[in-house]
Amino acid sequence: MPGQDCWETIAGKDFNCRILLSPFNRRLTVDTFNLSRVRGAEEMIQVLTEKARTQGLDKIWLKSIPKWEKNFLAAGMKLEASIPGFYKGKERAVVLARFLSSRRETPSNSKGITLVKIITNNRTSEATKRDLPAEVSLKWAQKEHCPHLAGLFSKVFPTYPFPVFDPNYIRQTMNNGTCYITAWHNNKLVAASAMELNQLEKNAEMTDFATLPMWRGQGLANCLLAQMESRLKYKGYRCLYTIARSSSIGMNKVFAGAGYGFNGVLINNCNISGDFEDMHVWSKIL
Repeated sequence: MPGQDCWETIAGKDFNCRILLSPFNRRLTVDTFNLSRVRGAEEMIQVLTEKARTQGLDKIWLKSIPKWEKNFLAAGMKLEASIPGFYKGKERAVVLARFLSSRRETPSNSKGITLVKIITNNRTSEATKRDLPAEVSLKWAQKEHCPHLAGLFSKVFPTYPFPVFDPNYIRQTMNNGTCYITAWHNNKLVAASAMELNQLEKNAEMTDFATLPMWRGQGLANCLLAQMESRLKYKGYRCLYTIARSSSIGMNKVFAGAGYGFNGVLINNCNISGDFEDMHVWSKIL
C-alpha cells in the first residue's frame, strides 16, 4: 500500500512553498507559494521536480495568479485550466501542471471534451429545479455523523483521492472548515456533498458528491448543490468551483445545468474509483 499523504515546507533562494506529497495519487500539490523574484518560478519547479522523482510521483500541480503564468510555463509546466474570479471574485487562477512521465500526461478519457460540448450545448436551468424526493430531508453534518459519511463514501467509491473512508479524517476536515451537507431517508444517509472554504480568497470547492446507487437520478446532487450555494452566497463567497470526474455524465450535467462554466481538464489528476482519471473543472461567480 502507498504511504500516507504528508505536508512539507520547502524554501530556496528565491521561493518558499508548502506542498502535499501524495503517494496514493502519485502527485505533488503546491498548496501555497511565494516568489521573491521572477526566476524563483524556475528554481521552485526544479526543486519540486527532483523532490517528486525521489518520491516516485509523476505529476506536480498548482494554482497561481496570472502574474506568474509565463514564468511557470517557461519552467516546463503546462496550463490545464483557468478559473475566473478565483481570487475574491476579481482575478482568475491559472491551474498548471508538470508531468514526469508520458503515461501520466496522456488523457485517460478521450471523449471527455466531446461530452462537455454536448452538455453545454444542451444545458437547461430546469436541470437544477429539482424537489427533494418524498421523506428525504437535508441537514448539515455534525461530528457525530462522521461514521455515517465514511460509510457512504466507502459504498460509493472503490478508491478516493483522500482517506474519506476514515471517520477521523472527515472529523479533521470539519475541524479545518470543510462543511458537509447530507440527505437522509428514514434515518439512513443516502447522499452527501461538501464545500471546502477559502475564507481569505472568498472561494469554495464543491466536492465529495456521493449518492447511493438506488437513489441516483432523483436530483439529490442538485438539491445538495443548491443548499450549499445558498449558504455561500449568504456568507459573501464569490467564486464556486468543482473538479468533477470526466467520466461522470451526471455530475457534469449537474454543474452545467446550475450555470457553471467549463474551465479545463486536469489530466490523470487523481486516483478515484479504482484508477487515475481526468477531471473537469467547472466554476461560477456569485
